[in-house]
Amino acid sequence: LTTDLKNDKDVTRDAIYTKDVTSLKNGNDIGSSYVEVNISTQMVYCVIKGKKVLSTPVVTGNVAEGHATPYGVFILNYKATNVNLKGQNADGSDYSSHVSYWMPFNGGIGLHDATWRSSFGGGIYKSNGSHGCVNMPSGAAASLYAHVHAGMPVIVHA
Repeated sequence: LTTDLKNDKDVTRDAIYTKDVTSLKNGNDIGSSYVEVNISTQMVYCVIKGKKVLSTPVVTGNVAEGHATPYGVFILNYKATNVNLKGQNADGSDYSSHVSYWMPFNGGIGLHDATWRSSFGGGIYKSNGSHGCVNMPSGAAASLYAHVHAGMPVIVHA
């Protein structure tokens, strides 16, 4: 591609996907069942067969500390219950947080319950957000967990 650009060639190429998207084809690339994370409104929606089955406020990645939740279209890797999430805080100290519902979609970034939070939504994420994950109220995380499956698209946008 670089050579073609340097030589000012007009070429046509097929897209190369990092994941097999053939399973998503159902009239469009996403299909009729997916999870949507809206960063600007701090909301998560779950759509199953074209019908919204869940809508909940969330807290996404802490922008002030450089942990913003990444935008993109991802695939839900798997789901698990009773998981301890481990990592490092900005000050270098370690943390370990137990979650009842874990649904990763981008490496160590995923959707999960956050029992340590007393509120969700609004501008919390700008200075008191997560390490990149999507924190959800416990009941909403349980509901989402019941609806999703590995391979399901997760769309994260502004």
